[in-house]
Amino acid sequence: MTAAAQTITEHLAAQWADTTYDDLPRHVVDAVKDHILDTLAVALVGASTPEVMAVIDASVSFSSSPTGSVVWGTGHRFTPAHAALVNGTSAHARDFDDGGGAGHAGSTVLPAALAVGEHAGSTGRQVITAVVAGYDVGYRALQSLGGFAAHTDRGWHTSGTMGSLGAAAAAASLLGADRGAYADALGIAGSFTGGVWAFIDDGALTKRIHPGKAGETGVDAAVLAVGGITGPRRIFEAEWGGLHSVLADGIGHPERALRDLGVDFNVATSYLKPYACCRGSHSAVDAVRRLIAERGLGPENVRSVTITAGTTAVNMLSVSPIENVFDAQFSLPYAVALALCGSDLGLADYDPPRHGEARIADLLTAISMEVDDSIEIEDGPRLSFVLTDGETITVDAGNPTDARGSAVRPLSHDEVVAKATSVLRPLGGDIASRLVSAVENLDDAPDLTELLAVLAAERVPTS
Repeated sequence: MTAAAQTITEHLAAQWADTTYDDLPRHVVDAVKDHILDTLAVALVGASTPEVMAVIDASVSFSSSPTGSVVWGTGHRFTPAHAALVNGTSAHARDFDDGGGAGHAGSTVLPAALAVGEHAGSTGRQVITAVVAGYDVGYRALQSLGGFAAHTDRGWHTSGTMGSLGAAAAAASLLGADRGAYADALGIAGSFTGGVWAFIDDGALTKRIHPGKAGETGVDAAVLAVGGITGPRRIFEAEWGGLHSVLADGIGHPERALRDLGVDFNVATSYLKPYACCRGSHSAVDAVRRLIAERGLGPENVRSVTITAGTTAVNMLSVSPIENVFDAQFSLPYAVALALCGSDLGLADYDPPRHGEARIADLLTAISMEVDDSIEIEDGPRLSFVLTDGETITVDAGNPTDARGSAVRPLSHDEVVAKATSVLRPLGGDIASRLVSAVENLDDAPDLTELLAVLAAERVPTS
């Protein structure tokens, strides 16, 4: 088959089956290590949440294996695919993991990579390379469907859908798949991928599980492909049953999927979260913080706030009433109220929610959301503040994807370490410093022993 006739999966496979650590630019390696550290830190905290414990309890009699892969922070070992399922759920359990790329890239790609890498005896450099492959392939797969906004507007949850292909890429890399098997792995993953936003109606726990399910699908796909099972090479392009047809109204964007392949590795398309809520709220939080700094804005001088956004953003971010951590994380009014009160919007502000506190409760009654169909999801919301002196201040928050923590406004390595240290503090001991050391030294690790030693021990919050 000529290069011109190659499918999207075959192009991606040809690139990543032959890519090694030495092919990666230094800045890409440094960036993905920050994403690895961030993902593992929030996952170790997520491992003790009720939803993760429920997944473990439901799976342990079916999945436990003394030779399996580590289930992070629990002391369990499961078969690699099911370890990826649980670990991806842990990473996303409190929605503080990275995002962008093909959705929550870290919680889809890294659990698959470490579950397979542990089983395969991979080196640290091999894992780094595989994780970059997953970020790149997942993002390119999403671009072939028109990108995040188009996919999300249709009700698909990108972490579940295209995250599966990113996870398959990472697993295939660590299993040493050749170009053919690599393409098959992506085809198999695409055949079984899924994930929809129906959870937003009632806060169903599928939201937390989608990244883990993507990791499980990716591991299974790569294992089957290396074992000789073929996947559809035209998983995107097939006129009947291809992903462009099924998920994108028949409109594919192969040129976007393949642009700068092998040059741009797309780690920078993912952001790190400084706030423990849906990314759709982050640019608004940044805007409120700027007004606080510039105008001294606070609860005492704000009479009302009107948040105007497009239909998808309002559907996504207007959960009410707030009854649990999920509701709070998908309430933009709650995020704005926290920001006006000077909160850092950390995990303690969401688990449990603080909506019952007088200042925050009063603000929530003064904040409303309105729909403007001319505002696209990537435009971000418009905030209008009516002050107690009668003045009105209106600001456009801007694209949430470009908020603090993105390539546009990146977190420094020291800030990533500080977040990991803060998140892990309730677990006590030296876990934070050990995890930071293991990730920072991953390039030189001959195997995953040091990293897995941090992840393997059961972790229970001390308070």
